Amino acid sequence: MPGTTPNFFFLLQFSDSPRVTTGDYVSSDYEIPEICEVSGITEFSRIFQPFIQILVLLIGVCGNTLVLLTYGFSRKVKSKTDIYLINLAIADLLQLMTLPFWITSAINGWMFDNTMCKLVQGVFAINFFSGFLFLTCISVDRYHEIVLAVEAHTRRQMSICHSQCISFVVWILSVLLSIPEFKYSKSQNLDGSEICKMIFPEEETSTMKSICNFFQIVLGFILPFCVMIVCYFSIIKTLFSCRCFKKHKAMKVIISIVLVFVVFQLPYTLVTFMETTDFIGSMQMSCEVRKRNIAIIITSNLAFTRCCINPILYAFVGVKFRKDILLMLKNFGCTSRASDIRHRGTSRRFSTPCNNRNQ
Repeated sequence: MPGTTPNFFFLLQFSDSPRVTTGDYVSSDYEIPEICEVSGITEFSRIFQPFIQILVLLIGVCGNTLVLLTYGFSRKVKSKTDIYLINLAIADLLQLMTLPFWITSAINGWMFDNTMCKLVQGVFAINFFSGFLFLTCISVDRYHEIVLAVEAHTRRQMSICHSQCISFVVWILSVLLSIPEFKYSKSQNLDGSEICKMIFPEEETSTMKSICNFFQIVLGFILPFCVMIVCYFSIIKTLFSCRCFKKHKAMKVIISIVLVFVVFQLPYTLVTFMETTDFIGSMQMSCEVRKRNIAIIITSNLAFTRCCINPILYAFVGVKFRKDILLMLKNFGCTSRASDIRHRGTSRRFSTPCNNRNQ
């Protein structure tokens, strides 16, 4: 998770030691140490995280690679959404490429140097932020294409140029937001095991952790969710106002996108918010908060599966996109079902089903 330690999967390493002693004052003269037992969480993490991450890696690499190959060999880029989908697939692939390091670290500890720690943390953070920003861009573009269909059609060529500029800005912004990862990430020995995490100066720990978690919560959930609600509500309202046989299918896709985003991302956002407020309130990681790390482990891995879901929701749901995939496979000699493959120009996931409502 950008801004915590390290990224999505390793908040557990705040308390990687099986037994942690915390102070529990019962009188003004004596301090009775409290033993915080978290060995069960550590063992669960070493089994659960690699299993989920390997599945995510295999499925996500296949799905996002297929998106890029389809655009490269059988599909022309003719819209802003096409530009954003390509960039989203690239962001997901780059983020997935960090998983082998985290899988190895979860099993055997961090086996690389500080430079590689900073690089892996930074790359993960860049693509974490860029992924959610590109999802936001896709929502806004679909709003323009359907709600403002006439204006969008007249400015299509110019819009493609604008989308390329916007994509460049998204990448630059993501790099800037990831600077703390590059600056503070380092390898550290904890109870004889090397881990890679963000280590803040002691006087900056509370402030920096709070700031980083704030950006992660806002850019990772609040901003994309609010944009989705506003844009897709307007799209549904527009679809209801026109007579179009495709509108019900389009609305199902919209509802699926929003529901999947909420189901996969909201639990992790809530747990992160609770963890952040507890840390700020106590200025230390209490035993109760440490034991809650199991919720962070489960919800963070759930949230990260969006790298697998993105190609399905934003590309493969389109009938024409699937035809483009079949066309590409035919060109590679993987299928001979030529009768099922008809390339019919540009494809839009929702297209603009109400473009001709006034004709």
